[in-house]
Amino acid sequence: MEKRIKNVYFWLGLVGIFFSAAGVDFNALTSWKLLLDSILSILNNPVAIMSVTMAIVGVFVDPTTPSLKDKQ
Repeated sequence: MEKRIKNVYFWLGLVGIFFSAAGVDFNALTSWKLLLDSILSILNNPVAIMSVTMAIVGVFVDPTTPSLKDKQ
């Protein structure tokens, strides 16, 4: 997990997962205001919050271990 957190590509992918799980259309984000409005609409939508949460958990959890932690 520590190696993933230090990798910039991990964070870029996480941003992509965040927006894709929330159903955001990147073609509609043509200004910073529209981006902010999109983020606020995600935070006001319980279904979007659950989708984003489940997607992010899926990225962080190592499926080869029985718990949430990576093997040491």
